Amino acid sequence: MQKDLFALSEDLTPAETDEIIADLKRALLPPSPVPDHSLQVLYEAACHDSGGSQAARNFLFWLAGKPDPTGFEGSGGLELRRLDRKLKSAALEVLTWWAGPTKSDEPFYAVLRKLRDRFASDPISQPGRASGREVGGETGRPDGAKC
Repeated sequence: MQKDLFALSEDLTPAETDEIIADLKRALLPPSPVPDHSLQVLYEAACHDSGGSQAARNFLFWLAGKPDPTGFEGSGGLELRRLDRKLKSAALEVLTWWAGPTKSDEPFYAVLRKLRDRFASDPISQPGRASGREVGGETGRPDGAKC
């Protein structure tokens, strides 16, 4: 039996050693499936105009290191405390997936793009922004449409 099967050369720099270990982890730990349902739950919540919606939206953009498109400056991971049980569960599932190896980050960034586009294209109904116009429906959009 070979005892030095995974022995690394002493000539490697710490950065090279870390890179090899990361490659081994990626090879041995397959990517988790995309939490599509949780991403959808957070997306739908983030479209509304409530404290939980604001927290969900801020949490999603915080994960990517991007600013909230509404201009809200939240407290990153602390926003989890503002979420109800359903949203908190979805956020933790997304966080767990995001922290591990992923096959593709595209589903996550697609949600961020949809949110950014939604608030950029309809500034009248941006949560927390007074418009001077009455907005209707639970979505806060003038037409009452879903996000």
